[in-house]
Amino acid sequence: MKQSISLVFCTFPVLALLVMFVLLSLGCGSGSMEYCIETGECELAVDVVDISSEIPLDPNDPFWTDSDRIKPISIELGPQMITNPKWPDPSTKSVKLSAVQNNSEIALLLEWDDATLENKIEVSATHTDQAAIMFPLSPDKEVPLITMGSENEIVNIWQWRAIWEKSLNTKPRSSDRNLKMSAFGNDRPSSVEDLTAAGYSTLTTQEEQDVLGRGTWRDKTWRVVFKRSLVNSDNADIQFKYPIAMAIAVWNGGNGERNGQKGISNWILLRL
Repeated sequence: MKQSISLVFCTFPVLALLVMFVLLSLGCGSGSMEYCIETGECELAVDVVDISSEIPLDPNDPFWTDSDRIKPISIELGPQMITNPKWPDPSTKSVKLSAVQNNSEIALLLEWDDATLENKIEVSATHTDQAAIMFPLSPDKEVPLITMGSENEIVNIWQWRAIWEKSLNTKPRSSDRNLKMSAFGNDRPSSVEDLTAAGYSTLTTQEEQDVLGRGTWRDKTWRVVFKRSLVNSDNADIQFKYPIAMAIAVWNGGNGERNGQKGISNWILLRL
C-alpha cells in the first residue's frame, strides 16, 4: 500500500547541504557520521537511558518527568528547501527528545510547542499536527542525505498524526508485534504508522505494524511517545543493536503544513 504523502527530510538548500556534508557530514564535526558512530564524538547526540522498569506509553505518566532519570535534549528544526513545496519558515523551530530503553523495548518522547490543536480532516486536504522519526535501514552503509533515502538507501519511518488519536483502540495490549493493517481505520491500535521509503514519493505502509504510539496535547504542547521492541524479525524495520542515526520532522497543521511543508532536524546520533 503506497501513499502519496511526501515525507522528505531535507534541511538546507542544495549548496549548503553539500557543504555541510563535506565539512560537518550531517551533524558530526569529526568528519563523518560513520566516524561519529564509531567514536561517539558528535555535535548532535542523544544518550538512551537504560532502565529496568516498564516503559509507559502515556506521555503524561510521571515516569517521563522523573528528572533524575529522564534528560530531554533540545533539537533544532530547520526549513525544508530541497523539494517542492519548499518551506523556508516552519513554525516549529525545536523539539525536545527523551530516549529510554529496558532489556526488550525502546521508547522516544517528542515534545514541542503548538498553540492550536489540529486533528480534523478538511475536505480538500489533510492539515493535521504530525511528527515523524526516520532511521536508515542499513546502519553498515553510509548515512544517506536527509531526503527519504533512495533505492539503495532504504529508510524506516515512524509517523504519528493527531487525527489518529481519535480512533485508537485503547484496550491494553500485551505486545506491540503484528499490529496488522486490517485493524486500522475506525479502531486503530496505534497513532503511529510504521513505514518504509526509498526516495521521493515512495512512502509505503508496512503490512506488519510494529510501533506503538500515543500523543496528548496539553497546555499548548504536544507530547508524543513512540515505542517498539529493540529487535524483531521484520526485515523492513530498523534493529536497535548499536548506536544509530535518526532524524525528526514536525508539521503544524494550524500553519497549513503538510507533505514537504514542515520543520526538520539534521541527523542525530542515538547512542544505545
